[in-house]
Amino acid sequence: MDLTLPTYRKVYQPGANLSVDESMIRYKGRLAFRQYMPNKPTKYGIKDFVLAESETGYCLNLMTYTGKDSFLRTRDTPLTTQVVTDLLKGYEHAGHVVYMDNFYSSPDLFQKLQLAGIGACGTVRQNRRNMPEAVRPDKLKLKRGDDPVFYRSGDMVACAWQDVKRVTSLSTVHTNNTCEKTIRERGNPDGRTLDKPVMIEEYNWKMSGVDRLDQMLGSYAYCHKSVKWYQTVYHRIREIALTNGHILHKLDKDKGANCVDGAVFRKQVVNGLLSEYVPVASRPRGRPSMEPVPNRLQERHFPASYEDKKYKPDCEVCSSRDRQNGKKRHQCNTFCKQCQLPMHAVACFERYHTVRDYRK
Repeated sequence: MDLTLPTYRKVYQPGANLSVDESMIRYKGRLAFRQYMPNKPTKYGIKDFVLAESETGYCLNLMTYTGKDSFLRTRDTPLTTQVVTDLLKGYEHAGHVVYMDNFYSSPDLFQKLQLAGIGACGTVRQNRRNMPEAVRPDKLKLKRGDDPVFYRSGDMVACAWQDVKRVTSLSTVHTNNTCEKTIRERGNPDGRTLDKPVMIEEYNWKMSGVDRLDQMLGSYAYCHKSVKWYQTVYHRIREIALTNGHILHKLDKDKGANCVDGAVFRKQVVNGLLSEYVPVASRPRGRPSMEPVPNRLQERHFPASYEDKKYKPDCEVCSSRDRQNGKKRHQCNTFCKQCQLPMHAVACFERYHTVRDYRK
């Protein structure tokens, strides 16, 4: 993560709209910080807090949740506020707008982001600190089809709107503007027109950056299970790097219509990494031996023949007098000048001077 995350910010400048959400890494082994989230497609696993671009799903930053003590924060700062501010470091005063759900949203957080030059919009829980009490369902009765209700404090606007369920949103970049939406209605083929707050409409379109990233990560996910949790995290980091690279490949205007899909892109990456690799023909297996290398494997050796053509001793490499185990006796008339040992010049000479255990 220390190697990959800084490069995402250097090579790409994101658009104005960003999104913050959780992303789960599937893992069912024993782990102290494993999370259970029943509302997610991946219910068991390791949770990441992710900052992504809304339009493309490009991952800009992420933080792995390993417990409340893993984040440096003061006693008065909630965990969700610290997570969002840490993810957005480096994007201050650049005109960005971040979208988040009600797990993070609060008036205090939006005020901190506004001071840092970052706009914010998202759904919010009614019982958050400094939320207007008038938006609570027990004090504000709304039914489906009623006009939305807005409350304003400076640049911060709170909205209560009754859809199928009550929706409460908060924004520092929107006003009380509404847009007409046509929805389906039973018995009415033309549908029904209603006024929908603009902040909720834009939230629905621009909140899906992390979900779009999860969809792309699941297309070519590593299919093997891992007992060690850090192996699972490694494969997720590798897949995020490949996905970000593919997004940049598609955004390259020079490529035009020649952009390849995810599978072909990954094959090209693998071929590029292996293009300069030279495999070793006879690489030893197992642990390296601690014994010193014999001189016969290091020095220069030359074959020669005995002057007496009738003199044929047993070959040092391939000859054996143990006939009970199926081994046979082999004689030769050649030898090594330096080692002064008889051996065949064709195959045994090379084997004796290149293989440590030449008799196997």
